Amino acid sequence: MKFMKRAGNWIGLLLLTDMMFVFVVWIMRSDAMPYMLPFILLFTLLVCAMGIFIDYHRRQKTEEIIQQFLKTPTEEIRNELIQRLGAGKVIDAAYETLREQSSAINEKTIELTSYREYIEAWVHEAKTPLSLSTLVLDNHRDEMSPYVYMRMNYIQHQLNEDVERILFYARLQTEHTDSKFIKFPLDECVMEVIREYQPFFDEKKIRISLDVTDIEVLSDRKTVFFMLSQLISNAVKYADEKAGEIFISINRVDDKVQLGIYDNGEGVPAEDAPFIFDKGFTGGHPSKQKATGMGLYLVKKYAEKICVNVYQDKYIPFDSGFGIVLVFTL
Repeated sequence: MKFMKRAGNWIGLLLLTDMMFVFVVWIMRSDAMPYMLPFILLFTLLVCAMGIFIDYHRRQKTEEIIQQFLKTPTEEIRNELIQRLGAGKVIDAAYETLREQSSAINEKTIELTSYREYIEAWVHEAKTPLSLSTLVLDNHRDEMSPYVYMRMNYIQHQLNEDVERILFYARLQTEHTDSKFIKFPLDECVMEVIREYQPFFDEKKIRISLDVTDIEVLSDRKTVFFMLSQLISNAVKYADEKAGEIFISINRVDDKVQLGIYDNGEGVPAEDAPFIFDKGFTGGHPSKQKATGMGLYLVKKYAEKICVNVYQDKYIPFDSGFGIVLVFTL
């Protein structure tokens, strides 16, 4: 039917020609009409079939050339497209536009790559003084008052967390994040993060409750550690200010392992819940106005990269609060 619509004029001329032949045969020898009419109809069908076949292959080839032209607008493909379609001025205009856009995209890609490489280099350089500050704090702990040491340790860990977040955000822009999947005990990873964030717990006087079991998962340990760090950091920020508590659980459900991190803070308003994983979203509560809105966004993105499900949940024993659950497949 599509061919009929495109070739309507030519088919009309073919039918008029058939009618003329039928009329001539009828005038010259009417008794030959029963024999000539099937031949004329068969010839018409063959011509239409050949037209459909040629039109299909011609259009298929043209579509391939157009796709090549859109992907890589070279002068050779442009000339071939002009030969097939004509409309040289239109194709020339499209060619120039695509070339300009392609050049602009290449420049932006180079700039983005350079920016990412600079950020990664800066992060690695920043880690050197951070590591040195940790060493100094550990070696001169006795020379500081407990309060000063706790405050300095808190600040040092806060800086380290911010640097790690920048690094993982920069890596997120790459096509491959160099994930290394190994089997490791999930509870050990959780305990390592808890030790890392002990200064935060001490600073805000937050109590940690655990209900974890010894379960191994197959995943990228470095990425999981980062995700847990972001979730625990988020829980520390929004736990109750007077009697802060964070509950961490690990349990197995069939062929899944669920890891939940909950706080007993004010929780998330119902109108904000659908957007908590959006980039830069902080919600409307005044206590969240200083947040960057990047932590949960990065957790969601890296969860997708390592095939871990993530969703919001609430720990029932807490009167209010906020929780995130990571689901690993065994």
